Order: sequence, then structure tokens, then C-alpha cells
Amino acid sequence: MIAVPGTISHGERAREICSLLIANGYIARDEFKDLQYDESLRERVAENLDAVGLRLLQNTGSNFWGVGLSAATAGDDRLEWSNNAGLDRGAVALLLILWCKLILPKRLSADGNPTDLADTLFPDLEFKAEPLSSITRDQIVAEYGAVLGGVTLTAKYLAQLARAKLIRTHCGIIEEGPLMALAIDEHQLTGDLQREVLMTVLKRETKTRRN
Repeated sequence: MIAVPGTISHGERAREICSLLIANGYIARDEFKDLQYDESLRERVAENLDAVGLRLLQNTGSNFWGVGLSAATAGDDRLEWSNNAGLDRGAVALLLILWCKLILPKRLSADGNPTDLADTLFPDLEFKAEPLSSITRDQIVAEYGAVLGGVTLTAKYLAQLARAKLIRTHCGIIEEGPLMALAIDEHQLTGDLQREVLMTVLKRETKTRRN
């Protein structure tokens, strides 16, 4: 039973939230509004998680709070996020594909960036004017099944992502899971993608001049 905020101390509330985060991997933002608006509570939760090698994951584009490895823990060569989540390399690759399908278009739309940026980055992903809320398993298999190792391996990777709460699947429909927007460092990834766009443009300009 979740205690009503204000009836318990910050320390007790922070421990309660940390317990739920560690047990479930995430909590819904709208069910923990005190965590969103109470900075001291948020700091206490972050401190408690840090003490056990974890960190509070948040993203303005997500409806959830999550928990992940702290920078110190993730930097340990003996640990790897994908291994910790039980993901094969193929599953990690599929996660990035799905992130680009389901999350990136929303970010581009929110930032007011032109869709041709996405087309330049991922010419094979067929970005639509309106962000996708879901994609079918058949679409993924048709577009990337050969790269991912076939239908059987693609299904295996989807199951791993679903178990890690990165996606939700139902009757062949794939949707964003509560941890998808939290598991990827979007700032770092966006920076990498923007640099890739710059390199692509420069190469294109160089090729044009030579011709």
C-alpha cells in the first residue's frame, strides 16, 4: 500500500519510492507528483539509489521515472548495461531501431526540427509526418529481419526487450515501453546523430564539387 505524501517523513517516503523503483524498474510520474515537485525528496531518492550503485532516470518526454546503473557502476568494466538487462547484441540493435521509429520522431516534432534531418540520418526508416505510436512485428521482420538473423531471432530479441520493459507487445503490435525513453542517453545519442548528419552533408558537398 502506498502511503499518502505528507503523512510520512522525507526519509521514509524516499525509501518507499526507492523500493518500488528497484522492484519494478519504473514508476508512473502522475502517481508520484511529490517526487516531481519536491526537489528535496528527489535529492533524497537520488542519494539513496546512489548508495547502492543506481541512479534515478528521468526524461521530460517520458511519463515514468526509472532506475538504472550509476555512472560509477556503469563504468566498471565487469558490468555492462545490456548484459545487466539480459540483452543480446541483436536486441540492443533492435532497441535502437525501435527508438528511432517510436521516440525520435516525437523528439524531432517537439523540437521543431525538419523531418529531412531524420531522413538524412536514417534513410531506410521511412519517417512519417506524424510520429508513430506503434509498429507491427511484421513490419520489423520485413525491414530488418534479414539483418537481425531471421524471424526466430527477431522474435527472441523482441521478447528480451519486452521482459526488460523497454517495449510492450500485444497481438503483433509493438509499442514504447515505460523504460524505452529512459534507457537511452538521448543527449549523447542526439549529439552523435547530429555529428553524423554534419559528416553526411560534408561528404555530399565534397562529392558534388568533385563531380
